[in-house]
Amino acid sequence: MSTPVPRERAARGREVQQELRARAVAEGRLAADIAEALSDPALSRWRSANGFAVVDDLDRLEGPATGTVRVPDDLVRDTVPAEVDLTDPRAVTELYRVVLADGTAAQQYALLNAALLTSVWAVGLAEAPVMRVWESRFPQLTGR
Repeated sequence: MSTPVPRERAARGREVQQELRARAVAEGRLAADIAEALSDPALSRWRSANGFAVVDDLDRLEGPATGTVRVPDDLVRDTVPAEVDLTDPRAVTELYRVVLADGTAAQQYALLNAALLTSVWAVGLAEAPVMRVWESRFPQLTGR
C-alpha cells in the first residue's frame, strides 16, 4: 500500500471531520447551522477545528450596557484587558469580537448586551460564516 499524498490525506481528514460533525448533529451535540458553518471553506482552519458558540435567545443577553465589564481570564487578550470600559467604542468592539469568537454561550449571555451587539454588528465582529449563523438565528442583526 502506498502512502497517500498530502492532498489525499487532507481530503480524508475533511471527510472524517464531516462524518464526526454529522454524528454530533444527529446526537444533538452540535447545532446544524454551526456544523454547516464549520464546513465552510471561508472559515479559518483554527476556527473550524475549535468551533464556536452562538446563543439561542438574543433577548437573554444580560451583559451591561454601561460601566465596565470584568472579562474572564480565558477571554483576556492583548486587545482585550481584564476590565473593559463600555464608553470606549474600540474596546467594546474588541471585547465583542473575542466573546463571539471564543466565548461559551454562558459567557456570551453574561457579557454581551443585545443593544450594544446590534449597534456594533456592522463592524464585522467575526468571520463571515460565524456572522451568518448569528444572522440566520437573529434576523434583526442582518443589514446592520
